[in-house]
Amino acid sequence: MYSTPQQSRGFTLIELLCVIIIIAIAAVLVIPQMGARGDLKAAAAARTLMADLTYAQNRAIAKQATQYVMFTVASGTYQVQEGSPPATETHPVTLVPFVQTFGSTGLEDVTLTSANFDGKSIIAFDELGAPYAYDSVNGTVALVSGAIKIASEGYTMTLNIEPYTGEVALTTP
Repeated sequence: MYSTPQQSRGFTLIELLCVIIIIAIAAVLVIPQMGARGDLKAAAAARTLMADLTYAQNRAIAKQATQYVMFTVASGTYQVQEGSPPATETHPVTLVPFVQTFGSTGLEDVTLTSANFDGKSIIAFDELGAPYAYDSVNGTVALVSGAIKIASEGYTMTLNIEPYTGEVALTTP
């Protein structure tokens, strides 16, 4: 009769230690990066804001009526408005007033640090989609420069609104 060699049924201590060391090294490299991601949070907020500005601009063209986006830095909010005097629109998805608050759901740890449209805090889009600085006393004034700054965990992003076209360009310091 032939005897068959016994097959090993487990891992050796050295194999287990090697796997544990590899997992520990991977954890040391990955876990610190998962905690502080201010750049990603600011980028996500910037994309949301860009989409809402584009929505207001497109809605102005589609409805052939002026649309407004009013920023309130003190409370960290902006709202999309229409009409004269401007009144807050209904959000097309959630069907609630179109008010976005920085620091709330979806925009946690993000703050609105400034919104300046030639010294005003409201931007208006006309029926051609052109941006204007809006003042409730003087009405709309052609936009010369417009910028919105948002920050998250020490990371700042600036959204510049181009005059005439309303194109939004994103810059980081």
